[in-house]
This record gives sequence, C-alpha cells and structure tokens, in this order.
Amino acid sequence: MTRWKAAAIHFAISLVVLTLIVGFVVWRWYPPELFAMARAGVLLSLLGGVDLVLGPLLTLLVYKTGKPSLKFDLSVIALLQIAAMAFGLHTAWMSRPAYVVAISDRFRLVFANEIDPASAKKAPAEYRHPPALGPTIVAAPLPSDPKRRLEMMLLSFSGLDISQQPAHFVAYPPADTAFLRQAVPADTVLELAPARQRSAWRQVFARHPGVGSLAILPLQSSRGSASVVLQASDGRILGYSHLDPWPVVNALVARKRRTSR
Repeated sequence: MTRWKAAAIHFAISLVVLTLIVGFVVWRWYPPELFAMARAGVLLSLLGGVDLVLGPLLTLLVYKTGKPSLKFDLSVIALLQIAAMAFGLHTAWMSRPAYVVAISDRFRLVFANEIDPASAKKAPAEYRHPPALGPTIVAAPLPSDPKRRLEMMLLSFSGLDISQQPAHFVAYPPADTAFLRQAVPADTVLELAPARQRSAWRQVFARHPGVGSLAILPLQSSRGSASVVLQASDGRILGYSHLDPWPVVNALVARKRRTSR
C-alpha cells in the first residue's frame, strides 16, 4: 500500500468519525437555531481541522511499507488524534448552551461554563447541574425585597448576572409574566424593522401559521444576540431567529419617548 492510499483511508475513517461526532454535538448540545449565536462553527471547524488534517497528514509523512516501527508510529498518531478530539469535545461540552433564561425584559442564553458554582449548590435539585442534552428554558425573576434587588444589581455590575445563578431559577413561564409586556408584537416588528430585514422577519413569522398573535423578545449572550419568537398571549416559546432584534427594540423605545413628551 502506498503512503497516499494509507493517508486516504485514514482521511475517510476520520471523516466518518467526525461526521458522527458533529451530528451528535449539533443535535444535542448546540441546537441548530442557536448554533450561530453560540459560535459553534468556530469550535467545530477547529475540531474538524485537527481530525481531518493532523492524522492523515502524519500518516502520509510516516507511512512506508515494511517499516519496522510502522505500527508504533501509527499508534502514536492515533493516540494524538484521539487526544486532540477528546480535548475538543471537552471544550464543546464545557461551553455548551445550558439555559435560556427569561429575565426582566429579555432572554439570556447562558453557557455551562458561565454558571456560578456557589449558586448552583443552593439551587433546587433540577438546576444543580447544567442539562446534558440541550438548553433548558427557565425564568429568573428579580427578588421582591428591595435590598435583595440592590444586591443582585451590584452582583450584575461585577459580572455575575442573575441569569448565571441557578438558585434563582424557576419554571418557565413564571407566575409573574410582567416581562411579556416588553415583547414586541409581530406587526410592530414588520413596521419598525429596517427595510432590508422585513422580508426575513416575514419568513420567520410565516413559520408559525395559525398560532395566534406573535411577538419577539431579544435573546442575549456573551457571544452575541438573536431573537426569541413567542406567543404573545402566554409567552410560549415557538422558536429562535438569528435576526438582530435591537434595531426594532431601539426604534420602539425612541417612538415611546417621542409620544411621552
């Protein structure tokens, strides 16, 4: 067997393994609707580059029929490739989306490595460990006590948001759905969205025929912004969109300020 054929076989095996791994990661850890926002493409590209380039390239360099140390060399290459793959999977696991958290006027996507361990220890049993198979939708209402609210604000300024503290999580939708009043109705979105986005917004809303009144709220994270599409009446989340909600939200805030003068 020539070294080129050996490298091609190694590449084919690596491609099959990578396809299975990426399929699982996208299916369970990084849902397609949140894939771009979580910037999973960069991580998976690095993982794929290592898997599809490192192993086959080293095989191409060291393979030689009849070489006494060939088995040892190929074993070392396989171990290096497995180690690189394991490191990439560990990184994907630690930075996976864990919770979509409803807070005062928006949602926040929280990644597993952003959760406060001290708060997790005090949380209800279902929130003590980040979910293993895709993000869970929860709410994190602010405390009613003014003193506790001030403490939460100060913690937020220091970089620890309430959305990162599972001890404050409750089931979604929460008993107090006042945050839904901040949702932007679909017709307002189409009215205030930049002209270049209106067609895309129409397509987003068209995916939910017969649902009733639709609305959006921003979805923020440390890696970017997106939009949550929900049913305005009860807050039921229908899906997510990569479209930036802030041009619409900012235009609506500016309109309210003008009318209040």
